[in-house]
Amino acid sequence: MKKLLFLVLITVLGATFIVKDKPFFTENVTLNVDAKAMILIDAESGKVLYEKNSKEALPIASMSKMMTQYIVLNAIKNGTLTWEDTYEPSEYVQQMTAQSGAVKLGMTPGNLYTVKELFTAMTVNSSNDAAVALAEMVSGSEEAFVTLMNQQAKSFGLKKTSFFNASGLDGDYIGKSADETNIASAWDVARIAQKLIERHPEVFDFTKMTDFRTSAGIQLWSTNLMLPGMPLAMAGVDGLKTGYTDLAGSCFASTGIFDGKRVISVVMGVDEKGSDTTNPRFQLTEELIEHFVLE
Repeated sequence: MKKLLFLVLITVLGATFIVKDKPFFTENVTLNVDAKAMILIDAESGKVLYEKNSKEALPIASMSKMMTQYIVLNAIKNGTLTWEDTYEPSEYVQQMTAQSGAVKLGMTPGNLYTVKELFTAMTVNSSNDAAVALAEMVSGSEEAFVTLMNQQAKSFGLKKTSFFNASGLDGDYIGKSADETNIASAWDVARIAQKLIERHPEVFDFTKMTDFRTSAGIQLWSTNLMLPGMPLAMAGVDGLKTGYTDLAGSCFASTGIFDGKRVISVVMGVDEKGSDTTNPRFQLTEELIEHFVLE
């Protein structure tokens, strides 16, 4: 009889542990916008507040730039790069500038661009040529920089992440195979975001910007429409990185402080509404925060 009671007790305790260890609200949740994968975590503890398919490796588009930011800020912190260092566009970056479909700063031959302008353009406007320029400044070539990206991913313990470029563009868009496209799970992307803001909180000086003016006098606007003053503003949001490519679809890694707690959300492959590939990712992010943080 005692043995039977012991087994029952162990079973109950085991079930209790499993329930406590599971992320909150993974079932019976109705959201107005859906996505292939999503996750919402407490930024400080890493506790999962909600998740759906968060361990599947999927294309991550310009959310890749968070790792580029991390490595560039590392270089600035250790003194191998400064905000005032200048860059003259390489032939490869000039070729990117000529691509009509790629978001870019639009650098011209013979002109010099500071690290700060390149970092701002990459962060605020998601400029792909700026990301490659920074990779070349840190490592001499984008290929060498990608090696750093993958080494850093490994050091973070990311199991589903592979980088092939610094910008997040699909491989077939930049003359490679579709298989050479940056991928990660939603969990991995949230981990990158967590590490970025933990080690380099100065990134918020850039992610909070709604717009900036380039050295050529051109005003560029943030791709994050949830920032204060933007069309889909949500109080508390101060980052982090949007993404969109044909293979990835619409993506967004967000962060903000709500009820005194910083959270990070990642939505990937967000369902489009008609031809709208922009707004649904922000609407879904707001739903996640309202359901699982503010309630």
